[in-house]
Amino acid sequence: MKKSLLIIVLISACQFRVADEDARESLEDVPIEIRFGDLLVDGRNMHYAYTEQEKDVQLVFIHGSPGSWNAFIDFFKVDSLLRDFDMLSVDRPGFGDSGFGEAEPSLEKQALLIERVLSQFPKKKQILIGHSLGGPVAARMAMDFPEDFDGIILVAPSIDPSLEEEEWYRGAIKTQVGAFFTPKEFEVSNDEILALRGELELMLPLWDKIKVPTIVIQGTEDSLVPKENAAFAKRMISDSLLEVNLLDGVNHFIPWTDPQEITKAIYQLIDGQ
Repeated sequence: MKKSLLIIVLISACQFRVADEDARESLEDVPIEIRFGDLLVDGRNMHYAYTEQEKDVQLVFIHGSPGSWNAFIDFFKVDSLLRDFDMLSVDRPGFGDSGFGEAEPSLEKQALLIERVLSQFPKKKQILIGHSLGGPVAARMAMDFPEDFDGIILVAPSIDPSLEEEEWYRGAIKTQVGAFFTPKEFEVSNDEILALRGELELMLPLWDKIKVPTIVIQGTEDSLVPKENAAFAKRMISDSLLEVNLLDGVNHFIPWTDPQEITKAIYQLIDGQ
């Protein structure tokens, strides 16, 4: 499938920057109250959706680029997850209501901002779930705050710097004319993707800091994030901690096309502890 077609699929699958009132309407049949919060961190607002049931385990969802917390809204409707866990999904910096339009290319800074949000919700266990560019953010959080997390699920993650291509149109978006014709969400996405290779290179010496069980879920037909990123994870994370689930014939949009694979991985991590 061509990249342009994949982007169209992504746009149709996701509604960016959904208002809290609209999200509440979508979640009106959920038996648990879904709450929304904002936290000012270093001058930037961080917005998130969460449940607060005093469960022992919290699932933390980190969306890709572009996107917003509601990329994972359907997981807030899964009865078994609501029964067993608290959940939190955050608007990454620059998206949704987390300083919309103001990109934060630094993965280290993104990890810190999200960690500050999570510090408001002390739990006995926390599982990170990051999709696409949310994958390296989740990995960076586990590197920088190794005592805070108990497992990681990386879904189609962009983690290998050598696989980041220099795409001609990204420079065009940075021009005045290009910015005029580009939706703000894609401007933010462009800014952080332009910086991604360098950010991933900064992480290369840090992979041995990951000390928790990690599951990588990757589709073999992913035309946005090459499946070779899973092989990179195998090189960088200890065999005793890592499991790679390659999904034959599956593309990049696993949270929407194959959400059961993420749910299965969540329970696999919890049952193994």
